[in-house]
Amino acid sequence: MNLITNHPYISIIIIILILNSIIKKITRAKHSPLVKVSLFIMAIISQACSPFAGPVDKSISDSYYYSKSKRNICYSPMGNWFELGNTKINADVESFKVLGRDFGKDKNHLYFKTHIIDNEVDVATFYVDDDNYICFDKDHVYRALNYLPHDFSQTNQEKRHLWKVAKANPSTFQKMDSDWSKDDKHYFYNYVPIDVDYSSFTIINNNFVKDQNKVYSLKNYDLLALTIDPTSTKKINNRYIADKNNIYDFQEYQNGKIVDSLISIPYQNIDDLTILKDKFLLFDNKVIYDGVRVKKADASSFEIIQFPYSKDKNHVFYHGDIIEKADPNTFSIFETSFYSKDKNHVFVYGKLLKDADVATFGPVNKKHSLLYKDKNHTYRGDELVENN
Repeated sequence: MNLITNHPYISIIIIILILNSIIKKITRAKHSPLVKVSLFIMAIISQACSPFAGPVDKSISDSYYYSKSKRNICYSPMGNWFELGNTKINADVESFKVLGRDFGKDKNHLYFKTHIIDNEVDVATFYVDDDNYICFDKDHVYRALNYLPHDFSQTNQEKRHLWKVAKANPSTFQKMDSDWSKDDKHYFYNYVPIDVDYSSFTIINNNFVKDQNKVYSLKNYDLLALTIDPTSTKKINNRYIADKNNIYDFQEYQNGKIVDSLISIPYQNIDDLTILKDKFLLFDNKVIYDGVRVKKADASSFEIIQFPYSKDKNHVFYHGDIIEKADPNTFSIFETSFYSKDKNHVFVYGKLLKDADVATFGPVNKKHSLLYKDKNHTYRGDELVENN
């Protein structure tokens, strides 16, 4: 009885759910008529519990709201006050305007989220770009530190909330894509100016750029100069490049460790180079995967079955490794694709699943099961779950 009197909203929801369950059993329907009614009632309850009278300007921001009494401005990310919080700002309500998703101003101050940032910018000329992530004043370009990687916070300029983009001209600055921007004199890689020849600078692909003097690899917000001929360098795909002598791949990480490895793959002729789904390079009767030659692969018969599985006339491969004992003519892949089989064996993650019976091996349940079994055992991945 105390639950009903002390928590009427919760009690109503519980009663509706119980009635809904009863009606579903009686009618044998997937959804009872009470579903729509329940959603409507819950929406009313949610509105009644909300601490807000409404958004300040919904067309610009879903984070600034009038308090229930309309005497305060509140900041609540996406209006999700229940999970992400609700902070009152000591702002002048009548003059408060939203400038961007996380920016606002009143007659006295400029705000980023709940913070006053008057001392970081020229308040009179400050404005926020249409994409909400870049802002400007008459002298500088800024990016909120919250939107940048942790490395930037560690070098925070005087513990401020905005990152000042060095050397950027606010009157000519423009974003090129998610990583690159430029003004009339500089290119910026993730909002850091780079020292290159401006007139000849070219973005080759996701890993490499060049100017008339050098080729550079892209390393986590930095450029590394390479000993590659820039005049003959060309794009292979979004990962690889080639000059007159080699194909190149740059790998910043290998097995979770920073290695900054430039891989050079010499070639004789790449005029007939074939690229399979941006994963494999085929040339000079070589197959290249992840910057490494696939051992014993026959390029003339090589094909992708279903990534990460591929095959040639002699072998089946998982990523770039041979699946030992796999027969390419009878090889197939289960719906849960880390399992595969041929006429004689079952494989998991490209390795032989010992003692598995190929004739009876299959999913425990027919619908997308992660558990598989044969006549003897039940498996989860390469682990034995139980003996039958």
